[in-house]
Amino acid sequence: MLRAAAKNFQDVVVISDKNDYKVVMDEIQTNGETSLKTKKRLAGKVFNLMSAYDGAISNFLLADDEEEYPEYLSVSYKKMQGLRYGENSHQSAAVYSSTMLDGAMNTFEMLNGKELSYNNFKDCDIAWKCANEFEESACCALKHNTPCGVAIGTDAYEAYMKAYEVDPTSIFGGIVAFNRKVDKKTAEEMVKIFLEVIAAPEYDEDALEVLKTKKNLRVLKFNNTPKADKYMVTVDGAMLVQEEDSKLIEEIKVVTEVKPTDEEMKDLLFGMKVVKYVKSNAIVVAHNGIALGIGGGQVNRVWPTEDALKRGTGATILASDAFFPFGDVAELAAKAGIKAIIQPGGSMRDQESIDVCNKYGIAMVFTGLRHFKH
Repeated sequence: MLRAAAKNFQDVVVISDKNDYKVVMDEIQTNGETSLKTKKRLAGKVFNLMSAYDGAISNFLLADDEEEYPEYLSVSYKKMQGLRYGENSHQSAAVYSSTMLDGAMNTFEMLNGKELSYNNFKDCDIAWKCANEFEESACCALKHNTPCGVAIGTDAYEAYMKAYEVDPTSIFGGIVAFNRKVDKKTAEEMVKIFLEVIAAPEYDEDALEVLKTKKNLRVLKFNNTPKADKYMVTVDGAMLVQEEDSKLIEEIKVVTEVKPTDEEMKDLLFGMKVVKYVKSNAIVVAHNGIALGIGGGQVNRVWPTEDALKRGTGATILASDAFFPFGDVAELAAKAGIKAIIQPGGSMRDQESIDVCNKYGIAMVFTGLRHFKH
């Protein structure tokens, strides 16, 4: 009925939002009628609502269809809130919540602080996903959509301290996400520095009291682990849709004469979990469950390797999001004392890197799965 009425908007006032009652009543009281401009806007709101309704029906009926990507993409999002601005102050922005998926970013609770900004939303998404990549207690510190400190520990406090101590400079003004409850001891450490957002599944009451002493600190309680199975991004005039990168490895294959120790293998997998969330080309060096050096967002693989190794003093393993096109990364790793390397493999020059590792007694494993992040 709403749709039928909206088709005749020139002669019918159709209301689908209770907030519009007052608008219509005020116009009638002032002018004796509802303006054509208002009628047209209200009809547009009806079709906007109907498109979401039709999309939900379409997706329900096609849920069992073998076609993973249908001819027409039906997505429905409802405005959560307007944002002060976008990535920069001259860009307008708003955030919309999926009407079809209860995910982490549309079901969190705001326990303290200012409203989230556009950049906060993007950063929280990556930090939360990274922290939840681990079964152990984990902390991900993130700045400008890139992890700057990631660590696992026996509890949130240990994980945070390890992540903080790796890079106390970059974490300033950043976001910290946990996959475990935050206690008072951890909260007391975090309020010593300036942070934009803290995200966790739970907080002790006394921890919240500590965090709330900073009135602008955004404290979020996340009620869902990452759930989305599709990732969408717009380009000019189109939208790209792909599966989420939810798989870590295809198969572990040791390709060198030296095999990694059990401890090195744990760190290799840890490094690969972190490297998934670093912009390509991505390199992570680690030791004992701590990402000691993170390099990414470069146009060749040498520069992020040099960057990660420079900051990752004491690292014993190196993880790469993609294969090595040459033996140069392995050479740099050998000079820095790296004992084991994990990478997807699949380059025409794989043997070159294998030979370098064999020369220096470095263990290297292939995973068969790339993790580019653009």
